[in-house]
Amino acid sequence: MNPFALFDLPVAFSLDKSQLSARYLSLQKSLHPDNFAAHSAQEQRLAMQKSAEINDALHILKDPILRAEAIIRIHTGEAQDLEQKSQKDMAFLMQQLEWREQLESIEIAKNEAKLTAFSSEIGKENQRLLAEIEQALNAQQWQKAAEIADKLRFIKKLMAEIERIEEQLLD
Repeated sequence: MNPFALFDLPVAFSLDKSQLSARYLSLQKSLHPDNFAAHSAQEQRLAMQKSAEINDALHILKDPILRAEAIIRIHTGEAQDLEQKSQKDMAFLMQQLEWREQLESIEIAKNEAKLTAFSSEIGKENQRLLAEIEQALNAQQWQKAAEIADKLRFIKKLMAEIERIEEQLLD
């Protein structure tokens, strides 16, 4: 499935979010169950399947990591196999370990100020990687973009962990 084609959007990392929302609403409105009430059961089922496809495509297009991976798959024909991946960037592996240790010590100390600073640092790294992946995709550097997507996936998990610790500290 090509989510860009489904929404009639150009295959690009930067998206016009208002255009995406408008297309989503238009597609969902055309597939609303009321429009198919007088149709056969098969036509109703097909409309529901198409509606599910549209929801899946929207999820892909809204998530920058999934959107980047969709662009790579469209251009290379290769899907990312997350089970087979091994991080080859040793410097980033070391950075991951350092961040994990830092977060663990912040959690143990229950230090809100350090957690806020750490969260800000990770947010900046996320923004830097998003800009970097966009450049790699625009330059059609598919392997580099896939490696950056791996880094972004780690950052996303780390940000979720930061949120979990924030909630613990606020309770």
